[in-house]
Parts: sequence; structure tokens; C-alpha cells
Amino acid sequence: MRRQTDSKKKKTGLFWRTLISYASVLLLPIIICSFYYFHSYNALKERTIASQHLMLENSGEQINSVFRDAITLGSHIQLNKYVVALANSKSTPGSTPVMDRYYLKKDLAAMQISNALIQRINLYFPDSGYIVNPVSTFEKSLLPAMEAKSNTMTDGDWDAIGSALQENRIICYANREKNFIVIAQNLLTDITGKPLAVLCIQIDNKSLLTRLQSRLLLEYSCAFALVDQEQLLLAAGSKDDSLSALPIAEIASYFTDRPDASFYETKNQGKVIIDYYPLQISGTALISITEKKDYQAQMTRLLEIMLLTILICIFTGLVVIMYYSRKNYEPVSQILQFIGDTDESVGPAQNEYHLIMKILTENRNEIARQKMMLKNNYLQKIFSGEIEFSQIPEQVAEQFSFNLSFPTVCVVLLSVEGTGSLNEPEGLAGLTAFTIENVFQELLSPQFPDSHFGIRKGKISVLIPVSGQLDRPLVQIEQLTERLIGFLSDTFQLSLKAGISSLQSQEKIPEACLQADTALEYQRLFETGRICLYETIPQKQIIGSIPLNTSEYIVNLVTTCNQAQITEYFNDIEKNLEKCELSWADAKSCYYFFYQATVKLRLYCQTHYGLQPESLSFLDESFFSQSLPKALSQTCRAYLAACREIAENCKNPSYGQWGKDICRFIDNNYFDVNINLNTIAEHFQITPSYLSRKFREQYQKSVIDYLYEVRISNAVSLLNETDLKIADIAQMTGFVDSNAFIRIFKKLKGTTPGKYKEGILQGN
Repeated sequence: MRRQTDSKKKKTGLFWRTLISYASVLLLPIIICSFYYFHSYNALKERTIASQHLMLENSGEQINSVFRDAITLGSHIQLNKYVVALANSKSTPGSTPVMDRYYLKKDLAAMQISNALIQRINLYFPDSGYIVNPVSTFEKSLLPAMEAKSNTMTDGDWDAIGSALQENRIICYANREKNFIVIAQNLLTDITGKPLAVLCIQIDNKSLLTRLQSRLLLEYSCAFALVDQEQLLLAAGSKDDSLSALPIAEIASYFTDRPDASFYETKNQGKVIIDYYPLQISGTALISITEKKDYQAQMTRLLEIMLLTILICIFTGLVVIMYYSRKNYEPVSQILQFIGDTDESVGPAQNEYHLIMKILTENRNEIARQKMMLKNNYLQKIFSGEIEFSQIPEQVAEQFSFNLSFPTVCVVLLSVEGTGSLNEPEGLAGLTAFTIENVFQELLSPQFPDSHFGIRKGKISVLIPVSGQLDRPLVQIEQLTERLIGFLSDTFQLSLKAGISSLQSQEKIPEACLQADTALEYQRLFETGRICLYETIPQKQIIGSIPLNTSEYIVNLVTTCNQAQITEYFNDIEKNLEKCELSWADAKSCYYFFYQATVKLRLYCQTHYGLQPESLSFLDESFFSQSLPKALSQTCRAYLAACREIAENCKNPSYGQWGKDICRFIDNNYFDVNINLNTIAEHFQITPSYLSRKFREQYQKSVIDYLYEVRISNAVSLLNETDLKIADIAQMTGFVDSNAFIRIFKKLKGTTPGKYKEGILQGN
């Protein structure tokens, strides 16, 4: 006792190794996070720059739209008959220049009213010297004598615009004292380039700023300015007073010489960062101005928060490391002491270390068993036609290692007739199935490496993908199956029989499974040996003197719901039976014929209607043990009942079957953590909104609600049948984490999974 107490006080090398291991595991993510934070700092800087440039582009497009409207308006005015006549100092037929100017004034007034941004439209005709606008017409020489108004262009404005238009066809001019911007263009010119009509559209600064600022969602403090090659035309933002000091000509020259440049920093005392966006009218641009101190202040605060977070993480990590190193060291130390202080004769049942390892191993084995059960259920739905192999989601194919690229497939169906030395008389239990699967997998792997095994109704189904490069693959599969049966018989006295389908395309896996099943049943009836190939079965249409037609004919009769013809068909068979006496071999052929027709009919109903008629589940040992007339009578009743089920199914709306396909897809893939409304809609090639609306109309619940119900239903089964942990059950039923699982479980069941499990253990 004293030695144990001393060992707890004195830490051994194991404790320090535990401490170092925890430190290496926990400190490494902290170091990685440190690099990530610094990277995030730079990324945020780039995001800020990109956001400001995006706002600049959006604002530029707003102004460009105004410019485009003005240019389009100029194109309409250019085609005006009064403009064409007055530009050439003429008049329209039957009119005078005075009347033409009057009618032109009316047209300009109508055009001005249609655009709220336009303050005034002015037309100047140099040959006649007249200016026409929506308010009046007058000679340009009268401008100095006219009363100055805030919305009237002065003589100096016209002279400046006329000088600028000598170099460019269209310009942007600003008179900041009168609060408007002018978009001017030579509307008509003569053959020498002399202007005959000059259009000046006045844009109200206040209206333009209102439209521009309403589109801005400013995250950072910045201002916007409209500039040309020499001056500031318009300013928007909180820094209007400081914008007049900007060297506009220097900025414009800088970006003109460097068209790929993004930023420009001024060299004056208050440093600013300028972004430049050229506009549609040549020589004009929109710039954004951000004071560097504001930008750096925001970045500095972010960096301080990041550094503080890293320090807190490091401190917290060190505290957690010390605590859990000491806490977890104690039980491990006790186990090692127990092993060291115990006599060697003590068995594993009394050794705590072995008990812990046994519990961990059983838990891992249970998880693996449940995953294999999921794969087996999914594979059986592929065999039955509930899931088309070509439509398996990529995540499921990756999880279950399904190879989706093979061209053809063969199905081998193995029936265990006797377990021999494996001593499992109740059928396919773990050891028998494990032995068969591993031996057959070993035999198949050289030529067929991608085979898959499933168990259903006491039989082992083997899906064997076949490459197109193999020579006579069916013969090789038959030989390998013969070797399997011979080996298991000699080694374990295990008695097997096998049915092998013909080669089918990937889309016809259910049909291949049906062929293997019917081949196995044919072998059981006629005792043809241990292996039966579907291709070797005689496909008789007339048995004895009774014409039975084909199994496809039977399927067509039932699926078309022709009950009268079905009754007549079986009546004809009964009459022929009364006239002749069949041999035992012919009678068995009749049993086999209707067995094969029924399983084909079940497959057809599954693949075409998503329906498994209960009336067609009559094939069992009692069917083959009764007399042939009774078997035919039972088959006739089953087919007639199947007709009624199919007819009832067809009465539903067209989207009813669609809704069942959605539910079946969710039932088959609920364990996939990536399944959601979008992935389901993508699988069925419809839009998520249409899927959500139609599903709710049919089932009065959302797609996600149904998905959660399926997941929780399967989780309840695992809680009832296994001792798995809550986290393992959450993972196996498709939840991202345990918290989401517990939340949804409590919402649907009214209690947590833990309390539900306690109730099971207490027998409630």
C-alpha cells in the first residue's frame, strides 16, 4: 500500500511522456492557428481592397448608365426633323424657323420630363446663333444680358464647351458653382467637321448624388469623386472639403500611363489611397479616396484581436494539457501497477487492462458490423431494383467501394444446404457467411477484384463486375464457383448450391439477380447438380401438351390489368390438365414456369411502379408441396389481386409515384451525411424549390423533416438492438455531430437518446 502511494506522488517517465504527447498534439494546432490568423489578416486586407473596388465599379456603372441615357437621348434628338432643318438654317416644309424652334422646344420639354435626372436640355445652332431649350428660345448673344440663374448655362460655359468639343465628339463638363454637370456632344456637323448643332444635357448634381449614394453600402470610410483629365467634376462622401486639394491632373496622368494599375497614394501630408475606374465618356473617371490612417486603424484593431485570441488559446491549451495529463495518467498508472504487481497466473478475465481492451474491441467490431449491415441492405435494394446502380450517389459509391465504370455484370446466388463442421444449423450466421465470403473473394480477386457480397433470405448474393477485356468470363466464374464449393465441402463439410446468371449490362442488375434466383430454383426442382447456369435452362413454351406461352406474356397480362384474360388463361390450362396426365418432370416444369413468371412480375412492379405487391409473396415451400391444380389456382388468385393493386397504384396523381421515389431515395441514403435538399434535387434533376413545394403538398411535411424522421427511426433501432455510443449512432445515421443528433432526437421523441437508452435498460 505504501509503495502504491509513493508511486502516485512520484511521477514516472510515463507521466512526462504523456505530458509531452498532449503538448505536441494541442500546441501544434495552436501554432497552425497562429499562421492562419496572420494569413487571415492579409486576406482581410485584400478583401477590403476588393470590396472598395467593387463598390467603385458599382458606382461607376450607375454613372455610366446616366451617360448612356444621355447619349441615347442625343441619338433620338439627332433624328428630330426640326433639328435637322434648323442645323442647316432651313425650315421644315410649310413652316418657318421660328415655328420649328417653337415645336422643337415642345419636343425637348417632353423628353426632359421623361428623365428625372435631367435638369435641362439645350440645343445650340451655331449658324443661326440660337439656343433652344424646353423653356425658351433665344440668341446666344443675349446670354450676358439675361438674368443669371442657378440652372442656366452662362456664355463662359458655352465657350468652354465649344473649345473642348473641338478635340472630342462628346465631353463631360461641370460648373460646380451652379450645381450641375453637362454632357455635351456635337450633334450634327458639316463635311468639314464644323458643328451645325451642339447638344448640352444638364444633369442635376443633387439628383445624381442621391441616386449614387443610395446604391452605396459603405463598410469603410471613403469618398467618391467624378473627375476628368484636369478637374474635379462631382464629389460624394464625407470628405468633400479635402477633395479640392487633390492633384487631379497628376492622378489622371498616372492612371493613363498605367492602365493596369489599381492604386495610387498621394504624397501630401494627409496620405490617401486612390482607386480609379474609367467611365464611358472618354477622359472621365470615378475615383474612390480612402484615408490611409482610417484603413490602418481598422486593420490594427483586427490584428490586436487576433493576437489576443492566440494568447488566450495558448494559455488555455497549457492549462488543459496539465489538467488532463495528470487526470489521465492516474488510471493508466493504476492499470500498469496492477499488471506489474499481479501474479502471471491471473487470467485475462481478472486483468483490468485486458477488460478495457476487450470492451474497446467489441465496440469497434459492433461499428464495423453495423456498417456492413448498411452496405448489405443497400446492395439488396440494388438487386431488387429499388435503386438503379447507375444512379448511386458518388459519396455512397465511395463509402461502399462500388465501382461504377464496369460495362457488364454477373450475379452468383449461393444457397447453404448444410453447415457441416461450422455448426450453424439455423442458416447463415456470422461464421458461415464470413467463411464463404472470404474464400470466394480470394478466388475471385485475380480476375474479378471488385465483387460485392450480400445476404438475403438465407442466400448469399455475389455481384461480380466483368471487364470487357476478359475472355469467356462466364466460364471462368463457373470454374471459380466449382472450386469454392469443392473446397468448402472438403474442408468444412459445407454443402452449397449455386445459380449463375448470364452476363447483363450494368443497368440490368435486378434482371441478373432474378436469373440467378430462377437458376437456383430450377436446380432445386430438377436436381441438376451443385451449379446451374441460367443459359443452360431450357426455355419451354409448351409443357407436355399444355401451351403456357412465355413469362413475358404473363407479365404483360398482369401489368395491363386484364383480369378477364388472366381468368381465361388459367381456365384453359385447367381444361388441358383434365384431358391429359402430366409426367412428374412436366409438372415440375409447370411449377418452375410460374415461379419464374412471378419473380419477373415482382421485379417489373418494383422497377416500373416502385411497388412490391403483397399478393405476389406466395412463393415458398408450401407452393411446391401442393398439387399442381391447387398451385395454379393460388397463382391465378395472386395475379388477379396483383392486378387490383397495380390499378389502385395507377389511380394516384403522376407526382404520387415521384414522391415515393423521393422517399425511397431518402430511405436508402439516410446515412449519407452530405444528403440534403439540394443533393436530392440534383439527383432527380429538378429544382430545390419545386421539390420542396411538391413534397410538402403530398406529405404535409418538408423533405428535411422526412429525412430526420428516417434517421431517428434507424437511430431508435440501433439504440434498441446495440450498445453503441451516442456519437457512433449519430455518425452511422448521417448526422454531422452528436449535438445535432441529440437536438433532433429530442424534438421528435420528446427525450434525449441517453435517457431513451436508460429507459430501455430499466425495461420501460
